[in-house]
Amino acid sequence: MIVEDDEDIREMLRLVLEANGYRVATAADGLEAWEHLADNWQPALIILDLMMPRMDGEHFLKKLRASSQSGISVVVMSGQPGAIQKARELKADGSLIKPVELDDFLQTVERFIPAV
Repeated sequence: MIVEDDEDIREMLRLVLEANGYRVATAADGLEAWEHLADNWQPALIILDLMMPRMDGEHFLKKLRASSQSGISVVVMSGQPGAIQKARELKADGSLIKPVELDDFLQTVERFIPAV
């Protein structure tokens, strides 16, 4: 699942993943992502932006880690200064800095979900 408020980035990443054989759900913010999870859908990986409206990535990740779905792998993807340190503090499974290179993005995804 890609959780990203920038529609262009969200759609580009979705298209890249789908072109590489992945099934992808998207959410525009943490609240929409949480609604997906509340429907008992459990993605293999969540790519999570930090700065979003309604529910930001930090709040979403803290809520996820306190839930029964805490085992879902999460990679924080942000252009925010200090994003790598914030990802560590939040116990994310990885981090990417925006603007992200597509090769780096795919390699990171493949660390958690082998290419199909």
